[in-house]
Amino acid sequence: MVTATTVKIVRAFLNVSQGEMAQRMGVSASLVSAVENGTKRISPEFAKRFKRAAGITDAVLTDIAYLQHKLAE
Repeated sequence: MVTATTVKIVRAFLNVSQGEMAQRMGVSASLVSAVENGTKRISPEFAKRFKRAAGITDAVLTDIAYLQHKLAE
């Protein structure tokens, strides 16, 4: 599942700006910012574009979610 936190984590891991990620996704930088800040819901289309732009799979997202949970313990 793509969440605001996973967008931030993956973008930081890839070392790309919000603008660069937005360009890769074909969306506006303001949309990426709004998603990361939690002011905009993540649509299925956004999630699909994000995964494609970042080159990640649902399995990777599951691993990230697991690590987030473990770190929060």
